[in-house]
Amino acid sequence: MSITEIARTANVSVSTISRFFNKPESLSPQIAARIEKVVAETNYRPRIVRPGPKVASRVGIRTGVIALVSLHNFSLEQMWRLPVLPILIGSVQSTLLRRQLSLFLGNLDETGRLPECVSTRRCDGVIFFSKPTTSKAAAGFRKSLPDLPTVWCFREHADEEHRFDHIFYDNAAVGPMAAEYLASRGHRKVAFFNANPSHTAFSVRENGFCERARTLGMEPRIFKVKQSEREMRKNYQKLAAEFLRNADGITGAFFCVDHDMLGIHLELLAAGYPARSLDMVGCNADEVALQYISPRPATIDIKIAQIGQMAVDQLLRRINGESCGAVNEIFVKPELIKGEQ
Repeated sequence: MSITEIARTANVSVSTISRFFNKPESLSPQIAARIEKVVAETNYRPRIVRPGPKVASRVGIRTGVIALVSLHNFSLEQMWRLPVLPILIGSVQSTLLRRQLSLFLGNLDETGRLPECVSTRRCDGVIFFSKPTTSKAAAGFRKSLPDLPTVWCFREHADEEHRFDHIFYDNAAVGPMAAEYLASRGHRKVAFFNANPSHTAFSVRENGFCERARTLGMEPRIFKVKQSEREMRKNYQKLAAEFLRNADGITGAFFCVDHDMLGIHLELLAAGYPARSLDMVGCNADEVALQYISPRPATIDIKIAQIGQMAVDQLLRRINGESCGAVNEIFVKPELIKGEQ
């Protein structure tokens, strides 16, 4: 099917179809939805690399490929098992699909070498997330980095040299936000749960939560494993058992991530702890985890999907020459989603 036939079926002009593929934000939601329905029904896909003059939004597109690369040496299997990365990857991919671009997903190896696809011949730009885990990997990464438009996303100050645009959530705001929520609900003794103490973002949440809780007149108690087990359920069992031994007077709790909240909640229920005795707030707005907890707890949305979309948009501005000069640092503010009463 041609673009002309798509336009005829959607009852719009050919130029409107072109705008849908090249600058979708310029169309009204109603028209965009109508075109998207026709495109989905016909399974139409424009060519990623097209002949002829280029519109402004594609002047820098040569290969039609964008690389999304973890600078931690996660395997692809590990990426999909982590709680937030599937959301980030899915957001980047769907945003690229709307722009008729392809995604390459890879990771830095332990020596700091980038995937072969990350080169000026094979992709148009790269989005990095996480950071190298060793000084050797960091040094290797700096040597292997090609001259490509780049955006770093997700973790604050991972780009310590401030060489690239950086889009990240305000992790320091998460802990205080959780404390303020629990204080507003009248709690005086509250718990903080951390099943992965090696996670640097979680230590920031712990400090922020406890400090804010104390200023609000609450007494925080910390429950965290000394060393995380490979089988997460063992961590949840340890934390649940420790909580049951020291739960006297605790009525509210903050969990670093929603899937840990679910795991510990299930262990508490299995031990006979009443479901409604603990007012809980988690983090990440993980619908997969939240749907299994009743009543539904509060959570803090750190806007992972929005970060993925913004990373693509900013990278394309760099690729197309719309954004030049000094690097940009863009904070995405977290949002509290209240639970069921």
